[in-house]
Amino acid sequence: MAKYSDIKGFTVQTLSTDTVASQAAGGTWASGGDVNTARAFGGGAGTTDANLFYGGSAAPTYYDQTELYNGTSWTEVNDLNTGRGAVAGMGTSTAAVCAGGRVSPPTDTSSSETWDGTSWSEGNDLNSERYSIANRGGGTSTAGLCAGGRNRGPSSYDALVEEYNGTSWTEVNDMPTGVESASGIGTQTAAGVWGGYTGSYRASGFLYDGTNWTATTDFPVASGSASESGTTTDGLLFGYYNSPGSSYVANTAAWDGSAWTEVNDLSTARGGGGGPKAGLNTSKNGIMVSGITTPGSASAATEEWTAPATFNQIQEGQLYFNSTTNTFKETISDIPAATWASGSDLNTGRRFLNTAAGSGADSGLISGGYTGSDTAAVEQYNGTAWTEKSDLNAARRSMSTTGTVTSAITAGGGPPAVALTETWDGSSWTETTDLNTARWNGTVVGTTTAALFAAGYSTAQATNVESWNGSSWTETTDVNTGRSELAASGTSTESLIIGGYTTTGVANTESWNGTSWTEVNDLNQARDGLGGSTSGTSTLALAFGGGIPPETAKTESWNGTSWTEVNDMAVTRRIMAGSGTATSALASGGYPAPLQANTEEFTANLANKTITSS
Repeated sequence: MAKYSDIKGFTVQTLSTDTVASQAAGGTWASGGDVNTARAFGGGAGTTDANLFYGGSAAPTYYDQTELYNGTSWTEVNDLNTGRGAVAGMGTSTAAVCAGGRVSPPTDTSSSETWDGTSWSEGNDLNSERYSIANRGGGTSTAGLCAGGRNRGPSSYDALVEEYNGTSWTEVNDMPTGVESASGIGTQTAAGVWGGYTGSYRASGFLYDGTNWTATTDFPVASGSASESGTTTDGLLFGYYNSPGSSYVANTAAWDGSAWTEVNDLSTARGGGGGPKAGLNTSKNGIMVSGITTPGSASAATEEWTAPATFNQIQEGQLYFNSTTNTFKETISDIPAATWASGSDLNTGRRFLNTAAGSGADSGLISGGYTGSDTAAVEQYNGTAWTEKSDLNAARRSMSTTGTVTSAITAGGGPPAVALTETWDGSSWTETTDLNTARWNGTVVGTTTAALFAAGYSTAQATNVESWNGSSWTETTDVNTGRSELAASGTSTESLIIGGYTTTGVANTESWNGTSWTEVNDLNQARDGLGGSTSGTSTLALAFGGGIPPETAKTESWNGTSWTEVNDMAVTRRIMAGSGTATSALASGGYPAPLQANTEEFTANLANKTITSS
């Protein structure tokens, strides 16, 4: 029998496990021994197999119990001097600190106790009475950090930050905002705080460098009361109150120093659990101890997190044989499973945006539009926030924009229809050669040196197509169906035009090969004012939103042959800004809200798919 390598010219790698995106992505939770007393919002110190769990509450009781874990079972040891819940904890199983919290009758405390491996002793108090401290104890028993929290004074949500030197607490620079029940990872000199409650739950995060706090990437959802493990470059948050879902969840998220990634869930949904605190562990190990499942109900369960010591990195286009499951696998972008997630709002809500520049869900440039009147305002997205940039030379709406956030071209606009073209160099706009035919609500793909502008509305639905060579526009082959408010994907030599408006919304799709247009399979839903993956290709594209009104949130994926419905946007909209690729796209602004500022990000992650014969 011929060898596969003889036929194909290469061997297929054999692996015992599937490839993963990171070490944390290969991690899993396993059951450990139950605690003796179920409770939530207790303190934790130590590692996965040498952990100390102390204090906590289960309404209406505040506990003084201390339990020690040896990796298998929990043993009761000497109690705290004062029973308390919602505490800050830090250190190891032989040298720990318990600071702040609530005591009975419900009163905030500044009391701080130290553990020497045998018993608790009263130590120097925090400078401020508080509970639900945001960072529940970054660092160690001799170099600790407590940030934020809640008190019953006039300023309920605390921004105070205190550092511990093993003897006393010292106030240092405040957090940017007061917050309770946030979650933190790190050490005294490198810490991070995410989420929490400030009158409503939030997702925002801040990093601390030992002196100052700066904003960082948001947590995936507005949340609070997560448990934590690790550092500001390699950490985990797990088990938390999910504000949008109004429930405690089992979700686990890994932090790599710049972004959060959802990884394998806990088996029991809960929040406010104990475990090892910041700095001692990483995303490779952690422990979730007890915690609240529903209001008034606590779990006694312990779960231990481990990630593989060695792992194989996932790569687009990999082909391998999994010897454990006896399956051939291919690594591809999993578009059917991809979802839209909320991004940051535009600074100025607007509609009649048509298309935008940008290469993905974390990179966008929108220009012009309608904010109650035509505008020249330009904003750039970096995956976290929109920033105002230099205005267009001429205010207008319904123009078409393509390129990147540092090199873009916008053309047309109206009404009435204009032929104006401007180019963007990353800092300013320059007027250049006009289109040959003035129009608005057309579509454009390509770059500042090779672009294609198709269709739109002039005095009627246009069929005109013009190509751009970096200095001028040239008429080329017309599209088959004149239309406006359409989407596009691709380049100046290989592209698609999608949907649009004739006398109603249409489903027509046409493919461009650099010379001529060919009708291909229609969208599943006819619509106009839709967004598209302007930086996609003619064989892998995304179309989203639109309507005839009413507006829709429908999203469809193109595989080079046909359209398939995938996960919808959260917000129904049309005449928005669409950009990105078929696996990483951005939708912002639009209608029906008079001044829509909402932004959504579409991301398709890599996945290992079994290859089957047919």
